[in-house]
Amino acid sequence: MRIYQGLDVQSDFGGRFPWKSRLVEVDHGVRQAVVDEGPRDAKLTFLLLHGNPTWSFLYREFIRRLSPNYRVIAPDHVGFGRSDKPRDPRWYTLDRHIGNLGKVLAELKAERVVPVIQDWGGPIGMGWATRHPDQVRGVVVLNTSAFVREPRTRLPLLFKLLVLGKGGWKRVVQKNFFVEFLLARGGPRRLTDEELMPYRAPFPTADDRVGIARFPQLIPETRHQLHESWATMAHIEDGIARLRGKPALICWALKDRAFGREVLQRWQRAFARVDGPHLLPDAGHFLQEDAPGPILDHIERWAAGL
Repeated sequence: MRIYQGLDVQSDFGGRFPWKSRLVEVDHGVRQAVVDEGPRDAKLTFLLLHGNPTWSFLYREFIRRLSPNYRVIAPDHVGFGRSDKPRDPRWYTLDRHIGNLGKVLAELKAERVVPVIQDWGGPIGMGWATRHPDQVRGVVVLNTSAFVREPRTRLPLLFKLLVLGKGGWKRVVQKNFFVEFLLARGGPRRLTDEELMPYRAPFPTADDRVGIARFPQLIPETRHQLHESWATMAHIEDGIARLRGKPALICWALKDRAFGREVLQRWQRAFARVDGPHLLPDAGHFLQEDAPGPILDHIERWAAGL
């Protein structure tokens, strides 16, 4: 059993994350944390959406660089970061994550929104955006997917064995497998203990890791149409057509083992006006850690023309 002591998710982590989080109630007694920085009357609102097992800390350089000129909203999905962490696995569904985001953005009165989507931020962000296309000003696509039919979704056998197979739940919640293995050692470089501390801080005990363990279970493979998330994902995939005319920027890490060329090409076909793809040859799945500077250079250049 891996238990962390002496870590405080409310910390500024030695000045690396100086922003406070606001808590928005999204269910009875369940609150979602969100960082909201920058001018409220800015021409754009960047919505920074993380995946598994990270939180808004992943976007610290984005908040730092973008907030002087733009409004920047960085939520922590419920079960992650500074948000509450319900213990009941059944509480976590794709629809609920999308609904939570909608409640947060309604509470913050977000307008002229540019979702920045990566990993689970893709289906969650596109789930919200396809329901509120009039509020979307553009989309920044980092490595993610929001498709279930094209390209076909097939989970790698090793992933299924380690995470969804026998002992998978125990491996994720007791050993914190996603943080200690996939995040720490799954990219082009190994993260140091100092770099990992902010990612360990939200999950001190096994009970705090239920949200991490549920995300893999929420991935629908193409052939399993009765899967709990399949209909929602198909609805999102169809709904992306409502955003086709929005300007899109694509930055793509080439060392990502989760999302490959087929998914990238699908994103390129999804929008009529695509800037990119801007390929990052040395970045992996957590490209905000590996290449924040080049990504932000593209975002700032692209945003200036919107």
